[in-house]
This record gives sequence, structure tokens and C-alpha cells, in this order.
Amino acid sequence: MPAHHHRHQHGVMSGWIVRPYDLVVGGVLMRGTYRRIAEHLTTGIVSGGRVLDIGTGPGRLVEAISRRRDDLQVIGIDPSSDMITRARRRTRTLPNVQVRMASAEDLPFEEESVDAVVSSLSSHHWADRVVALDEQARVLRPGGRLWLVDLASHLPDGIRDEVHDAGLRITDVEADKEILGAAHRRLVLITARKPLAAA
Repeated sequence: MPAHHHRHQHGVMSGWIVRPYDLVVGGVLMRGTYRRIAEHLTTGIVSGGRVLDIGTGPGRLVEAISRRRDDLQVIGIDPSSDMITRARRRTRTLPNVQVRMASAEDLPFEEESVDAVVSSLSSHHWADRVVALDEQARVLRPGGRLWLVDLASHLPDGIRDEVHDAGLRITDVEADKEILGAAHRRLVLITARKPLAAA
């Protein structure tokens, strides 16, 4: 468990908006993007590895990752109980998926316990982006990767510096247009790795 606990206000999505968000954003606008993220993000992760989806929402990305790689442990977290309910319903038949209520700023995982961290359309909801990125770096294993996908209009100019300041090395992939598909004009994909421990 983390040695520190943070309390922050989140942009939590709940109530009537959850269903239309799921159907329109997850079911139509991001469906192909989620499939491509699942394909590219999981390449090279060893069997039994762990992937953490920050702000999993209705669980469409964890579902796509699980269907792509049923040999991985896939965990989705979200601070919204309504989103968690929807995500659990979606993934109830997938034994390698776990969905938990938690915030990006206070991850309930041990240090260096996750092979990949991904967030899609959630970083602009984080109450404290610097703390959230520090937490993600903390739980990543050395060599582990972070993928952050969000709307270009919602990301600050200094986001790459914040990722770097969290101790991660930016590795922006050349295939971002392929991964993001038609949405590449509206979305940004930032990729980074946690450096390997010094020998």
C-alpha cells in the first residue's frame, strides 16, 4: 500500500451522464482507438504481467486489453461508483479483470508492481496531475511503460515535463497516428518508460 494518502477533489462523472458517455464515447468514438491501444500497449508484456487503467470509466479499455491478452492481470480504477458499477457489469465474465474504486492520486498498489499504466480521456479529471503522475511512476516496475491519451485541448503545454519530473523517460511512439486513428487530430498520446534500476 502507498505510504502516503492524498485527498483531492475530482471531476467525477456520475448519474445520468454515465450511460450516454459509455455508449457514445466508448461505444462509438473510441472503440477502434481502444482496440489499437490494447494491441500496441500489451506488446512485449510477459504473461502474468499487470496492466493498470487509470480512470477506467465504464471499463471499455480494460475489456479490450483483457480480450487481447487473457494472460495478463488487468486492473481498472475510477473514483466514480457509477462508472465502477458499469465497468464491473461489462467485465464480469472476464476472470483476469479487476475493477476497483480508487483515485489517480492515491493508488492502492505496492511500489513497482505494475508493468504498464494507461489512462484515456481521464487525466483532465485528475484533481492533482503532478501527484497522480508521481503515483503512477511509483507503481510502475523498472522498464514499465506509461501511456497517457487525452484530448489535446485539455492537456497543458507542460505535460511532458510533468511526466519527466515524475521520473519517467518520454518515449513518444512514432505510430501514434496509427494508434489513435481518425481521432489523432483531437487526441494526444504521450508514452514514457520508467528507467531500469542502476546496476
